[in-house]
Amino acid sequence: MTHRPLLAHGEWPADKAGAVSPLVLDGVVVGYWLRTRAGTRPMAVHAGWRTDPETATAIVLGALRGHRTPEPLREARHLARLARAQDALPHL
Repeated sequence: MTHRPLLAHGEWPADKAGAVSPLVLDGVVVGYWLRTRAGTRPMAVHAGWRTDPETATAIVLGALRGHRTPEPLREARHLARLARAQDALPHL
């Protein structure tokens, strides 16, 4: 999941929560733009190892928990901020 696909392209989906539109690379659908909330920028959801774009999109939708960003990604970002803050402390 990202906000900027590297090579694939596609039109943004309708401005409503849950709307999707395909991301295409060399004529193959490799992911989807996913609008998690109306009025916000959509996310680019792509298939990972041993999955397909449709499954990846369903997993992201299921992991939103009322936020724009899926819960596992929110938690990873939180932990990364904590680790950076810990590294920034002076070591005595």
